[in-house]
Amino acid sequence: MNSYLLHTIGLCGLLSLCTQSSLLAEVAMHAEEPAEASIYFSGDWGQEGGYMTREELSEIDGFTTIREEVFPGADMADLGVLPLKSLVKALGLGSDADGFLLETTDAWESFMTLEYLEGNDPVMLLYINGKGPDESEWPMFGGDIEALAPYYVFVVGDKSGYPGSPKYGMVSATQMTGIRAMNTAKRYAPFYDAPMDQLSPLAQAGRDLFLQRCNVCHQGPGNVGGNVSQRPLIVLQGHANYNEAYLRKMITNPKQFYPDTIMPNHEDFDDAKFAKIVAYLKETSALGK
Repeated sequence: MNSYLLHTIGLCGLLSLCTQSSLLAEVAMHAEEPAEASIYFSGDWGQEGGYMTREELSEIDGFTTIREEVFPGADMADLGVLPLKSLVKALGLGSDADGFLLETTDAWESFMTLEYLEGNDPVMLLYINGKGPDESEWPMFGGDIEALAPYYVFVVGDKSGYPGSPKYGMVSATQMTGIRAMNTAKRYAPFYDAPMDQLSPLAQAGRDLFLQRCNVCHQGPGNVGGNVSQRPLIVLQGHANYNEAYLRKMITNPKQFYPDTIMPNHEDFDDAKFAKIVAYLKETSALGK
């Protein structure tokens, strides 16, 4: 069985989030954007999608204020946050959806499954010290990378880095403008459908690693995933086929080649992980994908 189909089995009991939409009180949505920096809900929700304002989101049951860093190294602040569990409970999910894509202007890939929500409890930032980004300057992630606004999703207290990441992309989605409810297997079908079912076990392990660690910024088969890097998959495949030494240096310490890159060092990529990534890139290249 396609391993992604397993996400659709038994998830309707998770968090009671798969409640039929007919049993939920419908949350008000706007067909047109009612205010600047409203967020747009699309896809297979339990009700018709549309826009919601920051104030409307803060009225959903579960909104709370916590004293926390908005990201490691930032000043402590009173953060007004809405748990994504509460959001999904309020809106409901359609019969085909088992997760949702956080849509961002900065082209990160961040996909949340219900399974991930259950184990990690990510939250959406609405206010810092009682103010939205239109009322005050929100901090820049990493000091100079990009603004968090208009919306930002993170896991409270998660300082573990990559080990706390979701299976698909990353959790710390900045510059978020929309949330699209959808089916996980359909989203990532190009990674699994024929001829990808011909991958060796080593390349399959590389696929899992690529989805979690690379697909954040680098698109995979079918142009699925983040596109921060603006480098198509064929470029990575070329390095794997003809210049493995450069690829490894680029993965573990990219700033030695591009000092201004926002790509982080993946220093934990040891021989075993590197072998998995190379196998995945080489085999997908040979399959013409």
